[in-house]
Amino acid sequence: MTQTSPRFFGASVLALSFMIAHPAHGQSSDDELKNEDIVVTAERLRGSVITEVPPIVELDAGDVASYGVSSIEDLVEELSSQTTSNRGRGSGRPIVLINGQRTSGFRDIRDLPPEAIQSVQVFPEEVALQYGYAPDERVINFILKDNYTGFGAEAEYGVPTRGDQSNTELESTFTHIGENSRLNLNIEYETQSAITEAERGIIQDEAGDLVNLGDFRTLSAPSDNVEFNGNYSRTFADGTSLSFNGGYIYDKSRALLGLAGGTLDIPATSPFAQSASDESLFRYFTQFGPLHKTVETNTFQGGAALNGVTSGWRYSLTADYAREETETATDNSGDISALQAAIDAGTVDPFASDFGALLSPPITDEARSVSNTLETLATLSGALITLPSGSVTTTVRGGYNREDLDSRDITDGVTTLGSLGRDNFNAGISIDIPIASENIDVTEAIGQLSINGNLGYSELSDFGGLVEFGIGLNWEPLDGLVFTASAIGEDAAPTIEQLGNPVIVTPNVTTFDFTNGETVLTSITTGGNLDLPTEKRRDIKLAVNYSPKWLDGMTFLGEYIRNNSENVASDFPILTEEIEAAFPDRVTRDETGRLVAIDQRPVNYSNVRSESIRYGLEFSKRFGQQRGGRGLRGPGGGGPGGGDGGPPPDDAAPPGDGPPPEGGPEAGRSEAGSAGPRAGRPPRGAGGRPGGRGGGRWRVSAYHTVHLDERVLIRPGVEELDLLNGSAIGSTGGQPRHEFELEGRWFNNGIGFRVQAEHQTATRVDGGLTSSDLSFSDLTTLNLRAFINLDDRGTLTERFKFLRGSRIAFRIDNVFDDIQDVRDSDGLVPLSYQPGFIDPIGRYVEVSFRKRF
Repeated sequence: MTQTSPRFFGASVLALSFMIAHPAHGQSSDDELKNEDIVVTAERLRGSVITEVPPIVELDAGDVASYGVSSIEDLVEELSSQTTSNRGRGSGRPIVLINGQRTSGFRDIRDLPPEAIQSVQVFPEEVALQYGYAPDERVINFILKDNYTGFGAEAEYGVPTRGDQSNTELESTFTHIGENSRLNLNIEYETQSAITEAERGIIQDEAGDLVNLGDFRTLSAPSDNVEFNGNYSRTFADGTSLSFNGGYIYDKSRALLGLAGGTLDIPATSPFAQSASDESLFRYFTQFGPLHKTVETNTFQGGAALNGVTSGWRYSLTADYAREETETATDNSGDISALQAAIDAGTVDPFASDFGALLSPPITDEARSVSNTLETLATLSGALITLPSGSVTTTVRGGYNREDLDSRDITDGVTTLGSLGRDNFNAGISIDIPIASENIDVTEAIGQLSINGNLGYSELSDFGGLVEFGIGLNWEPLDGLVFTASAIGEDAAPTIEQLGNPVIVTPNVTTFDFTNGETVLTSITTGGNLDLPTEKRRDIKLAVNYSPKWLDGMTFLGEYIRNNSENVASDFPILTEEIEAAFPDRVTRDETGRLVAIDQRPVNYSNVRSESIRYGLEFSKRFGQQRGGRGLRGPGGGGPGGGDGGPPPDDAAPPGDGPPPEGGPEAGRSEAGSAGPRAGRPPRGAGGRPGGRGGGRWRVSAYHTVHLDERVLIRPGVEELDLLNGSAIGSTGGQPRHEFELEGRWFNNGIGFRVQAEHQTATRVDGGLTSSDLSFSDLTTLNLRAFINLDDRGTLTERFKFLRGSRIAFRIDNVFDDIQDVRDSDGLVPLSYQPGFIDPIGRYVEVSFRKRF
């Protein structure tokens, strides 16, 4: 069952603060629990997030089991539609908490098995301020079980139904959660084979067809990946917790770039000339075999987090370090000057298959980058004063970040060295002021109401001072109906990678030339751009969340988001005629006008703005046998204890990282002063058993996103790009106006099914007066997943002891094998938009076997 964030308000004023709302604590009796129409605030479940903002999603142990995932990382991926911020500002991955406390990073928790999870809470972006983060990512809190020990292993094997590739993954995990400690170790290996252009029937140009070029070019490069991750946490007698984590990742890919090639001039006087005038011949040379591009990355990571309470104030100290070493070797065509001289002299046939020593072997360009990143942050949260409406709470933060990027690239024998460093000292404060919460008369008249604000400042050694600010409102006029609104502004510097990545030239990249309406092979330059300026962002979000009491298990969510940015650092856009006119120095053409090379290093847009509405429904129910004692009935619950047949929440409360502080921001409050049924409430059914014998459950959700405005102004004086009406900055066309999401899930007696569908409407790209237009079809993707827990299937595991603790899962991605269809003005598919280029994988099937020992 999900509960969502909210809507209403529109403001954008500089403010001084933001949030960490006080929940409520009360005692509930058995008689009260029997009356479903009475909502009573329970003592806060340890590990839950204390905030006035309602969660978007709440899952108990049984809900988690119904997803059939193998780790928290898999669960976050399954919840991506609920955990990804629609503001589009952050990295996309939510901020993760363990038992309501900050971690040093996602590594702290990503490999924990689902059996170790007691419950999950997902919150909107506003809650991020409470933990010292910017409000551009959602927050997901994992509450762990009291005691759990397990060792698990899993094997996965998948292939596209078109064949010609395989993906194998092996993983093992050990987890121990004790009364005061937690240990998790994980090792994983994954290997993937190649898909070549020939295996997908890619049509080559005339020169490529003569040498079967598709055999020497990969659409999906073969790769190997090894990961190790470990973390340890310890909780002390006073409630203070300390955790450490470390990891190592090795990744290597080996792509084929085609064959060496070049343009040969054939004089009319040559005995091998095929016409009476001089002519040019572009051809590929097979004598040295395919060109390669190898990328090898080694990543070392480590982090620590300290959480505790002092004098009623909650504090947190986190540090995270990462070192990434990347080496890239790219083959390019060798020198053909000696061959050309021989052709001019008439002594060599330009159509020969082998030219011996006259043709120089390929030249290998090399690039190496080493990045070191250190991030530290300290936060202090607590109650400032107590008003008649409740406690005014605040979070103060301060941090220091250090980034270093050293690079070296060797291109055409010329070595270029680069070194960039950045120090970032930052501080901020947020405040949450209840207007109507504990003052009962006001609450009865207008409902619960609170406002929040935040202000932050960062001093960057290479960009100077950056300011961030925001203001927000949270209003619950009726039980189950919540409106929220926020306006934020911030300055943002380009990343150090955007500034200083090493320059890499990749030859023979298939590219569609809008100007000439043809597909060509071009050299693509990537790397950093030191001329990128500071970006200014201004965003507004309005939201409404409605969970009606008259329809248990249903939630409606609506969001309106408007983003506006100036001086935006961005990847180089698709080369339409209008983009080429705006960046003429980034494009190289030969004397005939043929596209030869594109410099795709990051560029700067003068202004980018977007406006969208997203709304949808989520509905969930539970069915079947309901066991267990008393428990709080949650908004999608089907019975006592959340309908999972487990013990009541009081008997299964997860540990948290220590008892709630007395008198501090997490201390109990009277029932009369509660913040409503959501604040401090135990997640419904917290204590339900994950097996299917306690009853089944189903869930369905549907969302629709309407993009109202998507515009990019490259610079004043250049026509603005309208991405909804014929302009594009990406290779997949403009911005679809409508996007739909549908998900359904069913689970009972150890068997689970999931269906997920996404649809986006068609787009087009206007090439211009002299260029070719492209139309991009709509796209529908349907994914299916099924699994069976063998322990829940009769006597099978009794007869075959090895199968105890096992699960078999089957997955199909892109069931209909739907691939976007791209056509030019004549209704033809450009060579660079052949289906194999757009999606070489297509329909993909995978089977996995997981066993817990």
